Amino acid sequence: MNAFLHIAKREVGILFSYKTNFIFTILLPFVSILFFNTLLQEGVPRDLPIAVVDYDKTAVSRNLIAQFDATPELKVAYAPLTQKEGEPLVRTGKIYGLVTIPNHFEKDLKQGKQTKVINQFNGNLLLPGGLIDKAFKKVVGTLSASVNIQKQLKNGVLIKQANANFQPISANNHVLSNPFTNYSYYLNSGFLTMFFQIFVILTTVYSFGSDFKYRKGKKLYKISKGNTFVILLGKVLPYTFWFFLVGLLMYFSMFVLQDFPLFGNKFALLAGLLLLIISSQSFAVFFISISKSLRQALTLGSGFGAVSLAFSGITFPIFGMPAPMQWLSQLFPFTHFFELFLDQTQRGIPIFYSFYAISALVVLSILPLLLGWTKLKKLLLKGEFEHRI
Repeated sequence: MNAFLHIAKREVGILFSYKTNFIFTILLPFVSILFFNTLLQEGVPRDLPIAVVDYDKTAVSRNLIAQFDATPELKVAYAPLTQKEGEPLVRTGKIYGLVTIPNHFEKDLKQGKQTKVINQFNGNLLLPGGLIDKAFKKVVGTLSASVNIQKQLKNGVLIKQANANFQPISANNHVLSNPFTNYSYYLNSGFLTMFFQIFVILTTVYSFGSDFKYRKGKKLYKISKGNTFVILLGKVLPYTFWFFLVGLLMYFSMFVLQDFPLFGNKFALLAGLLLLIISSQSFAVFFISISKSLRQALTLGSGFGAVSLAFSGITFPIFGMPAPMQWLSQLFPFTHFFELFLDQTQRGIPIFYSFYAISALVVLSILPLLLGWTKLKKLLLKGEFEHRI
């Protein structure tokens, strides 16, 4: 017990005396929480600038432009005289979309003829392009419905029947992932917790690695009287408690300050947070045990943390990956944590269905230590890395 307290006290002292430890453990976690909570504070992009070319210049075309400007996603920022004049604005990024209203727009509508409104946008920009396309279709669809229904009403059709005639089949959509269509809820949940995991890994790697870099491994071995488990607890537990407090602050910023949805079990979220920290530390210790230098261990740790985002299903669904990649995704703690997080926040799924994610996190908290235990013990006996870089 004395050896454990001695090592833990020594680790707390190192935290405030080593600049790198202080940056990874205290400074960067708080900066990331502030940054990501500010980045997507609105939830979705608003007032995306577009340009509208109005060749018709009638009351109906002006009404259509006003409806574009009234949508939360769009802002009519330019009014070029010709389509040729407006296209360079899209290419240079000054606007995200160019809408062209043709000649005789009002006249054709009144005569019951079909007319076209052209929408040009940059498909390489997936998020703004998708939002502009969605808003454009909504506005044009609303105007089309209004014209169609007004025509039926003039012919004596009742309003209820006119609505049914225009849209005999109505859609009832149920979005399973990100049901609120709020990018802050979905992306911030992933980015905040991913960077949190990276800081846990890098802090643990540097905590162990600095001792081996500066040949202090034997000193730890003597303090613990050869007990590797005591060394592990003494060096890791102070950071486990600290990062759990940081994680609680991260949750506070999500669920209290930004009012993220929380429909599931709060204790499951807390258990998931703790298991994410422990499993990340476990992998960090494994990277230390198989590395020949601190630089190599840091490279492995940062690479593992960054790649885990791609295998979590945020950027691309896991079920759409090739089978070997699906199996590989199960080796990343963040995959299971993020699944647990979404289940217990936005989806509100009963905790029973999160049992697999919790069990996987427990296994991934133990397995890396078992794989690297023998090498870690040899490294402590040696007292230093093979290379001092």
